[in-house]
Amino acid sequence: MKLILVSPPFGENGQKSKGLPIAPPVLEYLAGLTLQIRPETQIELIDANIDDFNPETVQADLVGFTVLTPQAPWAYRTGDKLKKRGIPVIMGGIHVTALPEESAPYTDSMILGEAESVWETVLADIEKGQLKSLYRGERLPLENLPRPQTDILPHKYRFGSFFTSRGCPHRCSFCSVHKFFGGKVRLRSIPEVVSEVAASKRKFFWNIDDNIWGVNVPRSIELFRELAQNIKGKYWFGAGDLVSLDHPRADEMLDWARRAGLTSAMVGWESNNTLTLDEFNAHAKQGRSRADAIKKIRAAGIDVMLFIMVGSRKDTREDFEGIIKLCDELDVSAHPVMTIPLPQTDLYKEYEPYIIPGYDWDKFDGNRAVFYHPTMSPEEREEALARLWTETFRLPKIFRRMCKISLKGFPAAHITSFMVQYSQRRAFGQYARKEFAKAGGKHD
Repeated sequence: MKLILVSPPFGENGQKSKGLPIAPPVLEYLAGLTLQIRPETQIELIDANIDDFNPETVQADLVGFTVLTPQAPWAYRTGDKLKKRGIPVIMGGIHVTALPEESAPYTDSMILGEAESVWETVLADIEKGQLKSLYRGERLPLENLPRPQTDILPHKYRFGSFFTSRGCPHRCSFCSVHKFFGGKVRLRSIPEVVSEVAASKRKFFWNIDDNIWGVNVPRSIELFRELAQNIKGKYWFGAGDLVSLDHPRADEMLDWARRAGLTSAMVGWESNNTLTLDEFNAHAKQGRSRADAIKKIRAAGIDVMLFIMVGSRKDTREDFEGIIKLCDELDVSAHPVMTIPLPQTDLYKEYEPYIIPGYDWDKFDGNRAVFYHPTMSPEEREEALARLWTETFRLPKIFRRMCKISLKGFPAAHITSFMVQYSQRRAFGQYARKEFAKAGGKHD
């Protein structure tokens, strides 16, 4: 049996866009799951953000797509072409799970939820020619999981990935993680995680947990200690909350995290506007003093990037400029994106009356303003975001932030800080140049 698994492009209208150089995590994991179940399967992995995928010439027994919201239009168009040629198509992922009725016409089969509990049945059904139209995945314990297959994708990626948990106890209105993976956090065995990272040929990783340390601080300390004591010369980037830095053992946790190879953390600042934090239901993640938490992380020798959403209906023009000032004061970078009401989230329900008619899902990518604002036009918000990207990732600022990282993290934190920031500069710059050209401005 030949199986092709595809990660759709993130660019608007299916155009390729430069992003972080990370191997698509779901593709490598699904390949590992497939070979764990049926080792004889012939597997091809395609990252359509890099490689062309021609549905008119491809040959396979099954083509699978894992779909996030901004990837949906391309996946739908491509799936429809494959179906017309009689090639079975299966789709899964957060967007398909959120909107199965919308997705169904473009697929022969869908997986709603997590794939582990049904993938063996899917493979057996396709061999028998009895593929069902719908499979509902269960949330299983994270035990005896397959290792990602890192030698199938044709390109060399700077970052691999690993995960240690699924689920999130927070209820942020903009987020779909707790709806897809559950509000109760499931944990992987620490020895299993350590063994997987140790066995990988890659040196740099992106940890794809929703929260690298916020599930349970003592457990995080144990995980980081085991990674530090058993693995050398491997480094990783992850995302975390700020409230965990209020824990009495936070300094110990950060010390072990750095020793375990954590060089940079993207933390959920979420918004610089208190009213927007209320709207996002995100205060519980912020802790007593966000600025002090940032300083604590950096003092431990770990770089910090703030995840911030801008342009919400509560935000003002001043909030865009305030982020530039905030980053300069804290000597950190930011990952600013437009506020996006994703389907089936609480924010979508709140913003639905204001969503601009006629926009397809590929505009829900964090670059575009997709809803009406009380005082700012979509074009004003998009231009403000482009200017924010330009200011945030100027080369002199990148080098200054590198120099401000504690020497405890030297040289790994400093090197990976540049790698991540420069990758962000390239990714954001591609879009910012278009916006500046459209507005008649300049971009350097």
